[in-house]
Amino acid sequence: MSTAFKELAGSPRESYSADGMTARRRLVCAWGDRAALVRELLGDGYEFGATSPAAYPGASGVVVARVEVEPLGDDLIEQSLNSLTEGLNAYHGFALLTVDYELLGTVEHADLPSVDPSTVLTYRTEPTEERISFPGDDLTWQGNPSATFPSDADGTLRLPCTRHRLTWHRVVNPPWSTIRGATGTLNTGAFLGIAAGKLLFEGAVAERQLIQLSELDAPRYGWRIEYLFRENPLHTVVAQPGFDTSDFSGLLKFSDDATG
Repeated sequence: MSTAFKELAGSPRESYSADGMTARRRLVCAWGDRAALVRELLGDGYEFGATSPAAYPGASGVVVARVEVEPLGDDLIEQSLNSLTEGLNAYHGFALLTVDYELLGTVEHADLPSVDPSTVLTYRTEPTEERISFPGDDLTWQGNPSATFPSDADGTLRLPCTRHRLTWHRVVNPPWSTIRGATGTLNTGAFLGIAAGKLLFEGAVAERQLIQLSELDAPRYGWRIEYLFRENPLHTVVAQPGFDTSDFSGLLKFSDDATG
């Protein structure tokens, strides 16, 4: 590290849990060097294949996740600030950098599809349910079989099922057209370890995500896309209406057209 710094007494603080190791260090550098030190700590700031965040000493898998900067003292340099967009307070002395480290790791899952190496794929599953309504004549109460219900009463049968959430991080060119075309379709082939025709693509949630911070005044953004799938969705007994099918592998490939 080329920027001169010192570590304060009482630093670092380490924490160990089922989620792995986290740590916090409190570093001091000259006030004018604070931006340079932030760049060295965060690297290019979340972009894979570029300069990586600095690792925690002795734990290469634990890296800088965020940095907070503030003046170390009140030794303000007297100056006039006449614009809200130009100029900041400056200090004769030092900046205090509170540096948080987190464990950077990937979860192995044999059924997860491959993605561009500059991106990250995370996965989770959760219980949900399908609901079917029945008239009173078709209802029965297991705890009291003699109970009867009015014909115009409504009852809901809740059928447990599984929702899968696949989140693709740091996506530069999302496949917007593929997302639109695949929404509401069933998988043509095995996907996430689930046989063809058994997984319904419900749609996607997309939000902006910072992927590069090498220049503090020109951050680069991509997308975080969460795909939602429902396993074994209910079908009607008739052929129509039903679900079309599509190849879900295209959901995890960059689009050649930035507009989708």
